[in-house]
Amino acid sequence: MPGLQKESIIDLLKGLVAIDSVNPSLSPAHAGEGEIAKHVADVLLEMGLQVDMQEVARERSNVIGRLKGKRPGRRLLMVAHMDTVGIDSMTVPPFDPVIIGNRLYGRGASDTKAGLAAAIAVTEELKRKKTTFNGELIIAATVDEEFEAAGIEALVKEVGADAAIVLEPVGMMAIIAHKGFAWMEFEVIGLAAHGSDSKKGIDAIMRTGRLLDELDSVSKRLSKTVHPVLGSPSLHASQITGGEGWSTYPASCTLRVERRTLPGETKKSIERESQVIVDKLANLGIEVRTKMHFFRTATEISSKERIVKSLRSSADGLGMELPVTGMAAWPEAGPLNLAGIPSVVFGPKGCTGHEADEYVEIDSVVQCAHILHGTVLDFLK
Repeated sequence: MPGLQKESIIDLLKGLVAIDSVNPSLSPAHAGEGEIAKHVADVLLEMGLQVDMQEVARERSNVIGRLKGKRPGRRLLMVAHMDTVGIDSMTVPPFDPVIIGNRLYGRGASDTKAGLAAAIAVTEELKRKKTTFNGELIIAATVDEEFEAAGIEALVKEVGADAAIVLEPVGMMAIIAHKGFAWMEFEVIGLAAHGSDSKKGIDAIMRTGRLLDELDSVSKRLSKTVHPVLGSPSLHASQITGGEGWSTYPASCTLRVERRTLPGETKKSIERESQVIVDKLANLGIEVRTKMHFFRTATEISSKERIVKSLRSSADGLGMELPVTGMAAWPEAGPLNLAGIPSVVFGPKGCTGHEADEYVEIDSVVQCAHILHGTVLDFLK
């Protein structure tokens, strides 16, 4: 495997894309990450790395490879997830990677097998050339990022590091902050009755309109708060269900809401925000029940963190400038930051990852690998 040569990196990527690793929690017809985990482990073992399989669920294991430096020093973790979203909407062959011009197409090509291929290529280059560095380089391929992120949650319980690079298709930028999110459910209570019995029936769907008005007011208030790189927090109504038939007053109406958060907003603060709405509607005689189904914390690190400086210095040495910014989506950097491992998100150009014609730009994958290589040498010197 000739290290950082373009052909080698693309061969690695094609081999990863060719393996079906659709997250089975999203699409039960697929087997999950078992096959790709074995493939990654075999590649790392062939290089001579110490490799551990961390079981997260049945036949779903994180792969952890370790490359020791010459002397004790810092530990740097490179993380990429192996699972992908489903393939039902795809217009290109999902597991038969196709190259057209500067693009490689296939499920997972950008999200995030390109980043994984780049990380593997860098590790192989360091091992093959017996490059001198201090500390330890850890490469981790995780499961379940596309659903509940059980893989990264398990990883931070076993693996420590002084910094991490989370590989995602972020267009060759250094991401130092990301939003979090909460999934909230509101159930508006009515009273079922015959459609002709207007004195008895209470229309839960009509009452939900008042709830939507309150949520719209919150949304407008949120837009006035602006984070330097993340913009404003937000919320949107995601799903609404209710009613039993044409001639029946609906006894309940359920509204699901996603709330995107900024660093500093907590699970408790979002629950309080929802409760204020519930209490206000209760004073108007409208009963609403609410609960939070899922929460992920927004996190950020300083642009002055050593890992950010190393990443940008490496890019500068190659004649490239990496913008420092944030992302609205939630990446695996979240649990790493919360575990005390400063993490920057970085990766190649392409589509964002879930599109029907998912692709990655080949040249940017190669550039990504070269930047990672320089970053490792700078951080672990």
